[in-house]
Amino acid sequence: MNTVIYDPLQDYETRLKELHQRETEAFFEKLVERSKVNIAENRETVKQYHFYLENVKKLQKKLNWLRFFRVLMCITILLIPLVIWKMTPKIRALREEIATADQKARELLALGWKQMQPLNSLFTKADALGLVEKAMPLLTFDDNFTVRQEQDMVTNYDFTHTDEEQSTLETLAGRYNENPFLFENRRIHKMGEETYHGYKTIHWTEHYRGSDGKMRTRHRSETLHATVTEPKPFYSTQVVLNYGAQGAPELSFSRDATHLERKSEKELERYVKKGEKRLKRKTDKALYNNDDFVSMSNTDFEVLFDALDRTDEVQFRTLFTPLAQTNMVDLILSKTGYGDDFHFYKRRRMNKIVSNHSQGRKILLTQEDYVSFAFDEIRKNFIEGNTEYFKAVYFDFAPLLAIPAYQERPAHSLKPLPDYTQLYSLREGEVLANAAKAANFVHPDTKTPAILKTRYIRSEKDRDEICVTAHSYDALDRVTYVSVHGGDGRFHNVPVEWKEYIPLEQRGNFFVTRASDGGLSCKNGLCMLKQ
Repeated sequence: MNTVIYDPLQDYETRLKELHQRETEAFFEKLVERSKVNIAENRETVKQYHFYLENVKKLQKKLNWLRFFRVLMCITILLIPLVIWKMTPKIRALREEIATADQKARELLALGWKQMQPLNSLFTKADALGLVEKAMPLLTFDDNFTVRQEQDMVTNYDFTHTDEEQSTLETLAGRYNENPFLFENRRIHKMGEETYHGYKTIHWTEHYRGSDGKMRTRHRSETLHATVTEPKPFYSTQVVLNYGAQGAPELSFSRDATHLERKSEKELERYVKKGEKRLKRKTDKALYNNDDFVSMSNTDFEVLFDALDRTDEVQFRTLFTPLAQTNMVDLILSKTGYGDDFHFYKRRRMNKIVSNHSQGRKILLTQEDYVSFAFDEIRKNFIEGNTEYFKAVYFDFAPLLAIPAYQERPAHSLKPLPDYTQLYSLREGEVLANAAKAANFVHPDTKTPAILKTRYIRSEKDRDEICVTAHSYDALDRVTYVSVHGGDGRFHNVPVEWKEYIPLEQRGNFFVTRASDGGLSCKNGLCMLKQ
């Protein structure tokens, strides 16, 4: 079976989507068979659970109405003892009925979880990855991001080793036809400014002459407004796909998502025509300045892909063959996937895809994404969860798969890597540190999120000793008085409250080792990198 994807959009629509759906359903049925759960019995339990749950809601609504009615009667008539005597037994009986129904619902819920425990216990984080691999045999996922793969990407694919303003929260590494990739969910720190507002109301009396010529007085007031702008740290998260490929090794460019698929046909025509004029101006300017930029004949591709900051015209054309151009335009304009929602940054041999659809999503599905007390809900969680997961992963790769050269196996002329005593990558260390309790690493005065960075210390047996440096801020209350001219002709000091962010730094060491039972745990300075 030919596994090369020549047309990523058409392959998804006509083959891969259905293939993955079929494999997902078959895999789930095998898990059900292994679990030996009684589906009919569970459905009856769930049905009874919802019956009693709905009954609790109805009884509670009736109880609330009786309480309201009793209060209303006590207010509007004088026979308060008689009203209480008649209504209280009914309210007491309703409370007992609610308690009985609620207890029955709790018991049924617990029974449902017990019935589904054999199935829930079979789910692993490898399930979703294995199903993606079946649909795309050239793609393989690794158990974790090893130090050797990290160094391979740094040495042979121009990968950025570290960024002091970012900390890795999750990683998912692997290879596509031996080309290395890394999904990374990272916390990003940037310094910006915050404008704070303060207000002060002033009062004064003014004298004026009335229409009758007599002097009068009137009271006036005004709320004065002042602002103070001060530095403030801002934090965000970003999911990015890093992909190493040898094609066009000296070329760099960038393009941003503009969601062109949302435009109508006429709007798109106007957009392309406007872009063609911009291309001509850029080409004329390049000729005048003796630069090497020359617009390609396929102006639709040039305008829609919009990678005009490219650094090498020859390598750009080598990479974007006519087939690659067609694939990219189809992908950008398609409504099948997510359309033009991807940012594409190439820096020499490293490519970064930042798609809008992947922001905020988990880069790895785990057991908690599927489990439930109800079989039908479990099935829905598993089938729909994996279907959407495959779509998200596939269309992160799609801009790369649109370029045939990026599916080629790397040459064997790469620089050899030395042997390492270090076992785990620094990014994996950051993942573990971020997953552990923040109090283990951050300064006690911290009032903001922290950027955790790791540094390798040494290895012993099967574990690495890692130093974690936590960068964060304390936030101190400040007040600045701003002089503002008021309507009374005077200047007034308006108080503006703001926060002063004081940088904090704290270091601590911990050990990283592999556990045998899967998952992650951190205790007493020992973090288990479970798989």
